[in-house]
Amino acid sequence: MSFADADDRRPTVLAVDDQEENLDLLDAILEDAGYNVLTAANGREALERVESERPQAILLDVMMPDMDGFEVCRRLKASRRTFFVPVVMVTALADRESKIRGLESGADDFLNKPINKAELLARLQALVRIRDLRDELDSTENVIFSMIAALEGKMPLTRDHSLRVAALSAATGQRLGLNPDDQANLVWGALLHDIGKIGVGEEVLWKRTRSPEEEELYRQHTLHGERILKPLESLAGALPIIRHHHERLDGSGYPDGLSGEALTPLIEIVAISDAYESYRRAAPDMPARWSLQLRAEARDGKLRAEHVEHFLAAAAELPAELPDYVDLLPAVAPPPSGCVYIADDNPANREIMTTYLEEAGYTVRPFADGQALLDAVATAKVDGENGPDVVLADVHMPFAKGEEVCEQLKADPRFAFLPVVLVTAQDGSFNKLRALEHGADDFLPLPVDRHELLARVRSLLRMHAFHEDLEEHEAVVLSLSGALEAKDPYTNGHSVRVGSLSVQIAQEMGHDDLAALMVTGGLLHDIGKVAVPQAILHKPARLTDEEMRIVKTHPTVGYQICRHLRSASPVLDCIRSHHERFDGSGYPDGLAGEGIPLAARILGMADAFDALTSARPYREDLSIEETFTILERETEQGKWDPKVFEALRRMAVEGRLAA
Repeated sequence: MSFADADDRRPTVLAVDDQEENLDLLDAILEDAGYNVLTAANGREALERVESERPQAILLDVMMPDMDGFEVCRRLKASRRTFFVPVVMVTALADRESKIRGLESGADDFLNKPINKAELLARLQALVRIRDLRDELDSTENVIFSMIAALEGKMPLTRDHSLRVAALSAATGQRLGLNPDDQANLVWGALLHDIGKIGVGEEVLWKRTRSPEEEELYRQHTLHGERILKPLESLAGALPIIRHHHERLDGSGYPDGLSGEALTPLIEIVAISDAYESYRRAAPDMPARWSLQLRAEARDGKLRAEHVEHFLAAAAELPAELPDYVDLLPAVAPPPSGCVYIADDNPANREIMTTYLEEAGYTVRPFADGQALLDAVATAKVDGENGPDVVLADVHMPFAKGEEVCEQLKADPRFAFLPVVLVTAQDGSFNKLRALEHGADDFLPLPVDRHELLARVRSLLRMHAFHEDLEEHEAVVLSLSGALEAKDPYTNGHSVRVGSLSVQIAQEMGHDDLAALMVTGGLLHDIGKVAVPQAILHKPARLTDEEMRIVKTHPTVGYQICRHLRSASPVLDCIRSHHERFDGSGYPDGLAGEGIPLAARILGMADAFDALTSARPYREDLSIEETFTILERETEQGKWDPKVFEALRRMAVEGRLAA
């Protein structure tokens, strides 16, 4: 890695102030702390730099000529592309009005003038973590959309189908004046309405005329989609759209035969958009017919006529160029609510913080000491309760001080992303930098200012919510991989078996560090096959050169899909390189020998073993003896790493291959 590459990995902060000496001070503090620093001398320059540079956080002075900090913040929070960039408003210590206006304009936090170095670094550490989590969440969403795009891109007429349905639905929702929550659910439902088709065979998907059995298989995509996305609490409002977008007002649709008021406006808008797209595909050169067919459905009582007319008016005004999905989603996301645990041995402090938080709509559980809070967290997990979303712990308490509470919670992997705020006195008896050393996400000075307390809790709740949402999204990606494989009787269970065998081989070779990664590597190694037509994957005869070229794209497609996925980062080598061969004859990069990552060599061997011992369209499955005869010959010819093959054979000879 070059020094330039290493520097690019440093978090970037944009400092905005019309006073050059203030910018110089911030630049010196932040550069010394390991940040890349961008500067802007006014609001308009700040907006331009955010658009081009995408910083992880912004320090924004309030009082500036031409465009003040409040207006800059409002504009940033009005666009989804910049909504999630954390903004810290820099205000005078006693400027209560500015803090209120900052909250109203969407600020994530405050810094008081004169700026305290410890407070500045604490704010940025917490906010950069939030932005990083949000970036990972966006990347995971991109993985899901990439899989949908890859599936739809196999057929020219279905390319970008879901994006077109979403654009049409969004325009109709705006015309109907939907509120932001309904508009967000509408767009998410439209973008993901066909995700379940990943689990339906293409020999059924692309048919114009299906047998009754094939039609039943096709209709299962609505249920597949709901099941795949059900773990995502953030998409709860979109799930009815995904399940019911083929329902009709008269009860003639599927899967549940909804009718009347059960067909909500959100479901119907996507149903209309999807139907319109199907008419467009059937007669791409006859646009007049598309609207006639929709109106015919309205006359037949299948769709509401007023919704059809609103849709057609919106469709007529829609630009020909498709937008990015990010631009379809509403910018404003309400801050998450949650449960806050407070530990403070001072009853007055507990009462004040509890009052402020409860008035803002949070659930609060106060405790008189740190050990009581720790016991309550443990009990909540045992009882199946959710427990806290944020912890506020006073530094000076009996039984367990605030820093001890923080250290114990952070030492438990379950609470690694549970935000902990240490509450400190203003007398300086506790060094604020020590809060960071103990793993705290932030700290608050006593006496607590209401607006700063709410700003801290709101930001940290967002971090907690993003982390939980990220874990759910990554689980969905694994489900999609499983659904992709399960539709093929020849490969159903292949990835699980490859992952399990890879774990055994890694352990046999003494690489327990790799063993923990191999399950995920196995699950994701063939995810790029979503872009390979099933007719090629299932072809019983020898593939043509062009067909083989298409098959050979799946490692790089899988790598591109997963390269921003946090849970996949340790196994990207497996995804990209599992078809490399020890003698350099593999693909996509022609790596050889130990130039192939060991994890990929192990997974490649497990992949080959499972392929040989499983039936394929072009041959029957082979016995263990026949399989080892082939693999041994190929190893002697240089195709496989001899050490990996020997580990596999040793387990087989000794009867230790798991069934």
